[in-house]
Formats: sequence, C-alpha cells, structure tokens
Amino acid sequence: MFQSTPSCLKVISSRGELLHMNPQGLALAEAENMESVFRANVYDLVAAGHRDEFIRFNRRVCSGERGSLVFEMIGLKGSRRWMESYAGPYKLQSGEIAHIAITNDITDRVEVEKEILEQRQALANSARLAALGEFVGGIAHEINNPLAIISGKMALLDISLESDEIDITAFKKNIREVIQTTDRISKIIHNLKTFSRDSNKDDFQDCSLEKIIAEMLSLCAEKLRLSDIDIECQIDPEIRVFCQKVQISQVMMNLINNACDAVMETDVRWIKILGRRIGGLIELSVSDSGRGIAEDVEEKIFDPFFTTKELGKGTGLGLSISSSILSHHNGKLIHRKDSINTQFVLQLPISE
Repeated sequence: MFQSTPSCLKVISSRGELLHMNPQGLALAEAENMESVFRANVYDLVAAGHRDEFIRFNRRVCSGERGSLVFEMIGLKGSRRWMESYAGPYKLQSGEIAHIAITNDITDRVEVEKEILEQRQALANSARLAALGEFVGGIAHEINNPLAIISGKMALLDISLESDEIDITAFKKNIREVIQTTDRISKIIHNLKTFSRDSNKDDFQDCSLEKIIAEMLSLCAEKLRLSDIDIECQIDPEIRVFCQKVQISQVMMNLINNACDAVMETDVRWIKILGRRIGGLIELSVSDSGRGIAEDVEEKIFDPFFTTKELGKGTGLGLSISSSILSHHNGKLIHRKDSINTQFVLQLPISE
C-alpha cells in the first residue's frame, strides 16, 4: 500500500531526516531512488520562506500532534511545486516517534487560485478608479481655484515690488497665503495619488480613522459643494483602526458616491458620516437624505454587477467589492433597514 498509493507518502524523523518515501514522492523530489536520499535532510527541499514553519510542523507531529500544512517544495533539480501534507505521529521499531505524511501536489490549484485573486484585485482597482472618476470634475475645480488665488497673489506681489514704498505687512500676508494655498494643492494631489495607486499589497497599519476620512473627503468635497449637498462628519478623534487605509477609503468613496446619486432628486440634500465606538467594535455610518432602498432591490444590492443606475453611470461593483474589503478586515458592511434615512454601516474591530 505504501508503494502503490498515488500520493507522496513519506516518513521523516524528528530531526528532519528522510527515512522512507514511495516512488511517487521520489518523483516529486526529483530523486533517482530511495538510497540516494536516505537520511537526507528534508528541510533542504522546502522553500526558504516556508522552511521554519515546516520545521515547527515536523516537531509538533513528532510530539504526538496531527495536522496539515501547505508549503512550497523545491526538487533536487530545481522544480518548484506547491504541496499539501496531512501528517500524524508514527512509532518506529526503535521506539522513536517519527512523522508520517501523505502529501499531494496542489500546484495547479494554487496557480488557479492565484489567477482568480489577481483578477479580483484588478477588478477592485478598476472599481476604485471608476469611483474616483465620479469626482474628477470636482477635483479639477478644487485645484483650479487655488491656482487662480496663487496667480492673483503673485501679480500683486509683482506690482508691489515695482512700487517705491513696499507695504511689508501686506507683502508678508500675500506670501503666507501663497504658501498655504500651495500646501492645499499639494495635499489634494498627494491624496489623489495615494487613492489611485494599486494598494492590494499594502501592509495593514494602525491608522487614525479621522485622518482616513478627512483625506478621502478632500477628493469629494468640491463635487459635493457644486451639487449643493451638505456634508456633516463627526469622527471620534481617538479611534484608530488596523487596516489597509486605501481600501477603507475606497469603501467610503463608494458609499459617498452612491449617496450623492441618491440625494440628487430630493429637495433637501445632505450626507452625514458618524464614527464611534460601540462595544468592542468601531461603527462608521454613512446616512443620506435619499428616498431609501426598495425591498425588492435591497436583497440584491451586494450582488456583483447589480445596479439601479442608468447605463454608463455605475458598474454595479461598488457594494460587492466594499463588502469583500470589510470581510478581509474582519469586519462587515451592513445596510441598516430600520434607519429613518438610507444608512450603511461599516463595522470594524478596534485597533488595540
């Protein structure tokens, strides 16, 4: 049975020495025969990034535990394969407890999963840029206005330099306003670059929730003003969240974008953002003065590609991707049906 099983079957000592391996395993390891690898160190066949974990796994199994492990193996001739091993303790004739395992080559499965993940990430990036595109007009206006201020102030400074008497107080005041306005443009461009880049590989960081929302709103504020939408934001400044901040910004921009569309047909237009601690969670809610979500639509809103917007105005991916992002952060995105107004809530664990 040991020799004929279609999977790799091996016995490893507590020191990582290969004591036995069937022909299928030898083929995966690219070994000519068992004699050539008998008592060889199996750890050398494990990719460096997984080696320490494999050593700990072997020690646990040789201590009496059972378990499984996915790792990357490098054959004697250099081929790389992903392996999934199911192992348990095995008592040798000497009385020593060794590690016996059945191991399968899952390289094809891992590659397919990797490709699916890359496609999902590309889709999320496209959705984020689509959401940002809804606010591009406002961002351009937000930059053009300060540029006009800078141009005007510099013209005044130029005129004052040609004057026989320079008003030093007014001159310094104009200089300060130019610097402040330049800083304002710089922050907008920084936030725009941050939000638009590929952030899928960003590390999780301990971030100020108030700062995340402020940076996101700097890209939305002008469109909201031009659309005559009042925005009210109340975030507890002490709240911190362990997250990929661009991903949380993407969720919020999706919700703000949806809220903008929802209130355009109403006489009173407002959006409210509230961030607070409730129990062991952070709750960040986005409410608007829209007409709410119909029952027959509500059950579909988190489905991919479902949208109630007219053709060309929405991808139908915003809420679906936002929900996935929150799940990745061990949180939830909830549509609060019992709210008087349309309200979505992000629930996130508190950063300790």
